[in-house]
Amino acid sequence: MARLILFIFLIFTSLAHSFLSEASDVGMRKKSKVEEWLDVATIFKENMEYKKAKAVLESALEESTDERLVRMLARLYCLDGNSKKGLRVFGSLTNKGWQDFLYMGLIYEDLGEINSAIENFAKSVESQKNTIALYRLGKIFYQRGEYKNAKRYFSELISFDPSYRLPHYYLGQCLSRLGHFTESHRYLSKAAHFYPQQEKIEKQLAFVKAKLGENFFAQKTKKVEEERKRVKLAAYKSQLQKPVARVGIGKGLKKFTFRCGSPFVFTDGKKVFRGDANKSYTVNFKDTKFSLSDYTKKRRYGIFQGTITIFSQSKESDGQKYPFYVFDVTYGQGRFWHKKIDRAYRGDLEIMPNANRMTLVNVIGIEEYLFGVLPAEILSSSPFAALKAQALAARTIAYRGIGRHRKEGFDFCADVHCQVYQGMSTETSTTTKAVKETAGEVLIFNERPVEAFYHSNCGGCLRSDSFAENSCFLNKFDAMRSRLNKHNPYTYSPYEEEVWFSAKPKAFCSSGIRSNFRWQRVYDQEDFVIIFGFKLEDFRVLPLKKGDCFHYDSVEVNTPQGKSTLKGDYKIREYFDRLRSSAFKMEVKFSSKRKPQLLLFWGAGFGHGIGLCQEGAVQMARDGHSYEEILKHYYPQAELKKGF
Repeated sequence: MARLILFIFLIFTSLAHSFLSEASDVGMRKKSKVEEWLDVATIFKENMEYKKAKAVLESALEESTDERLVRMLARLYCLDGNSKKGLRVFGSLTNKGWQDFLYMGLIYEDLGEINSAIENFAKSVESQKNTIALYRLGKIFYQRGEYKNAKRYFSELISFDPSYRLPHYYLGQCLSRLGHFTESHRYLSKAAHFYPQQEKIEKQLAFVKAKLGENFFAQKTKKVEEERKRVKLAAYKSQLQKPVARVGIGKGLKKFTFRCGSPFVFTDGKKVFRGDANKSYTVNFKDTKFSLSDYTKKRRYGIFQGTITIFSQSKESDGQKYPFYVFDVTYGQGRFWHKKIDRAYRGDLEIMPNANRMTLVNVIGIEEYLFGVLPAEILSSSPFAALKAQALAARTIAYRGIGRHRKEGFDFCADVHCQVYQGMSTETSTTTKAVKETAGEVLIFNERPVEAFYHSNCGGCLRSDSFAENSCFLNKFDAMRSRLNKHNPYTYSPYEEEVWFSAKPKAFCSSGIRSNFRWQRVYDQEDFVIIFGFKLEDFRVLPLKKGDCFHYDSVEVNTPQGKSTLKGDYKIREYFDRLRSSAFKMEVKFSSKRKPQLLLFWGAGFGHGIGLCQEGAVQMARDGHSYEEILKHYYPQAELKKGF
């Protein structure tokens, strides 16, 4: 009787939840009894209360044989460590999908039936490529010492989802064991950037470096120097105009090397040095002073103090200037696109002392700044209407955000915090044309430029402005429609939301072959220690608050270091090994011995999900929509203003 009363109470709770959440412009939709059971079970599951979720479904199956109840119960048996029960229930399903094969693979792995696990993971990948099955296949073969097979799956996984950071370490390990030390060094170096405090990775990287030997790195350096000599810095027509952007392209530097395509001036306002064209110079900073020396001969040219300005002395009467070429610019620190690479920059350079380090700034006009932003933020091969929409969004952000890093001495950083800026080196004819054809156009709301957020992929649902900067956005599902401005907002029930994270609803941004629209992650006990430094069994997580489009606003985590609350998109994503987005479902899988075994994520989209969805904009352009229509879709309450 007590159980029955509890069950009735839970159903009532679910109905109340449904009543509050399912209002739409088409009225109320009455739920079936099965849907109510599924909703209650889903709520318990999300709070990691698997036993209560199972009890709901087991009771429900006394009245209904609906396969949705059966499938969810089978998965809960898997997660709660009831492996044999899980297999029996999965066996009763008539049509198995990629997720069913995936969970069955996890069960067989738990039971130690590894060949059956491999078979089911392979079926899952064959049905639909997914990162969890690929990763577990890689780990199984890695643990078996079958490094060739492990290499295959880790390579395929990184190609499918390069943002999944840990596979870079295991692929590097596999390549090392196979004697492919050059390739191993590449992946282990990335892993060392991802996890700089992880001694295990550093030790393996040191081993590979020793195997390669000093001569390998000497030859590599020689090759880089030869390539640098072949770089020709061509003149460009300067378009320096107001407003001027000051972009921080290097922070915390002790030294840097550069050259200019023409003679240049290096001055602190008191001392002046005139440098030669196409000759490389190194700036060192120590004890509040800058020293300028020859890059190859190490000849010192002078000591300077204060803020340094470096500008080209090419003839500007005809608008011609030459760029600066800066060696080893770091961008994407800690991210999967992290690189150290040489970059050419339009405009002037400025160096500022900052404590015992220096900051390198590129001073450039807004339009020329955008020349270096667009190809870094969107594929230059994208349809031209999408490039123009991106140009306008980027320009609007620039006008709105001037002075964002004022306390650090510049306007914008060169990374995702502002907009990725890679200078002249990445400029393309199509992206530059898109900037020029939209010159002076910005998006206005309440008489000022909007915070024109954009992101890679919204996962099929666009958030309203959770950063509370303005109100030009609308929360909506980004489904393909014949009329773009007719929206039918619909709040999913708990179970529908659960299904949404593994489904592929038709949306503007759902056609990509990579993992941006839907993604997964899995971490076993070994992985967890590498990433977090403590055991999975010492970790507890509780979802607290969810916002638009299923993005978490806050999550509570309990670790050996104590309890903390993660708030906001960035902090949540960063904490969990830099997830693609904060829209995800979490599952902890327990072993048959009742110990936490795996942490799984099911996610949607890439980025914060606000404003322009780049992959959606590309598809809209392919469908024939103009850049004005694209902008109206993603910034529905903003006005496009020319000549700002």
